[in-house]
Amino acid sequence: MSRYRGPATLINSAGAEVEVYVDLRAKQREWSGTATIADFDAGDSHDQTLRLPDGREAQVTLGGSETWSDVITLVGSGSPPFA
Repeated sequence: MSRYRGPATLINSAGAEVEVYVDLRAKQREWSGTATIADFDAGDSHDQTLRLPDGREAQVTLGGSETWSDVITLVGSGSPPFA
């Protein structure tokens, strides 16, 4: 199992970027995790791009968050950018 914890950037389809802190895990070709984000818009849960500090990118789908929480779930598609 591969893992990445650290800073990342979420980029939505309009090109807006939000800095986040992620905790990601991969098992074979499946990967997921969480992101800590201050300004999460629950209406923008479509696919987004996740960029790591070294420039590697992957597509993610944003999940929900608990009420009053700044942690959201992420589900990756394709190869994990940290493996």
